[in-house]
This record gives sequence, C-alpha cells and structure tokens, in this order.
Amino acid sequence: MNMSKFKIYTTTKGKKEDTLLYESVKLNYDDIPVHYEENNTKSLQICYNKFLHDARRHKIDIAVFVHDDVFINCKDLLDRLERSVKSYTVFGLAGATTCNLNNQCLWHLMARREDLRGCVAHGTKDQYSYTSFGPIPSRCILIDGVFIGINIKNLPDKVKFDETYPSKFHYYDLDFSLECNKNKVKVGVVDIPIIHSSPGLTNPNKEFFAGQEYFKVKWKR
Repeated sequence: MNMSKFKIYTTTKGKKEDTLLYESVKLNYDDIPVHYEENNTKSLQICYNKFLHDARRHKIDIAVFVHDDVFINCKDLLDRLERSVKSYTVFGLAGATTCNLNNQCLWHLMARREDLRGCVAHGTKDQYSYTSFGPIPSRCILIDGVFIGINIKNLPDKVKFDETYPSKFHYYDLDFSLECNKNKVKVGVVDIPIIHSSPGLTNPNKEFFAGQEYFKVKWKR
C-alpha cells in the first residue's frame, strides 16, 4: 500500500506526546501519517466529520479513527487494514449482529450474548488481557467506536456523524453504524490487535442519558 493513502486520526484533550496512541505509533509505525486533534473540546461527531472531509480532500484510501488511549499491538497493521477493506467499507474491532433499541444503548447490551463479535484487549501495554466477544471477521449492525476503519472511496458522501447529539462522546459509533446500514454500507468487525487502557463507561452522567434518549427517539422512528 502507498503509505500516503493511509492515515490515522485521533482527538485528545491534551498534547499528543502524552497519549498511548502516540507511544505505540512512534514504536511501531513512525512513518505513518497521524493527525492528532490536540487540546480538543469539540464533540467526536464534529471532529470525525472534519476527519472525513480531510481524508476525502487528500484522497486517503483508508482512514482510521481511534481513541488516544489505545496501543496498537501488532507489526502488520497496514496488511490487516488492506485485507479488511476488501470485505467491509466500515469496520471495527468489536460489535453486534443485532440491535435491540429497548435495551440500554451500549453496543454489547443491545444484542444477545451469542450475537456479539470481535476481540479487544484491556489493560496496559505491559499487562493486559483479551476479551473475546465472538467470531471474527463478521458482518455487524453495530460496532464499538474505540477503532473505526473506513474505506473512504466506498463511503457515500451523505453518510456522516450526527453533530446534533446532546452527548459529545457517546452514541457517535452506534449512530454511525446504523446510518451506514441504512445506506447499505457494509459494516463488520475484523482482527486487529489493540490494547485499550480504558475500561469503558463506568459512571453514566446526564449527558449520556440525554444522548441515549435522543438515539432511541431517532432510530425508533
């Protein structure tokens, strides 16, 4: 793959040098282009639409939107991405093949256990453990937003992240997944080893629940 046609995008509240992603890229992929949205206070939806625009403007083939607290734990990322875009236009590392809007709106709670897919490690780069949710690769309806790969050429221009959500950092992934499926964009999960240093949502706040209500009303229509 031509390296100039691949790019990683992330947001961080501080400086890029303080992120786990920066550490992993410097260690394993120092020649890969990465955009760090530093000192960010905007919603992920706004940032990710900006990234989509940047990827199209610079004719990027594969864009990866990833959290800044992720360590990319493999040496063959580019090969894995090339294989992934042959099967899916949008892909993540964990997701679900069903979606029940009556449940609490977290991807792993909106489906039955047997409908979960993917594998993600949690911990530190030196001490971590993998959680296997289900078989990979697999077509999915929902994907988790810790890592989102996109075949830019195959993504319709009208498919974007919804910037009207009251929650800045939640539901962007679920909403985008359903928007893709509505527009017949093929979504799936693939095998790309990462370590996520965050355990995920542990203390839902008012913004989270406001976003959940917005999400349910929007997609139950």
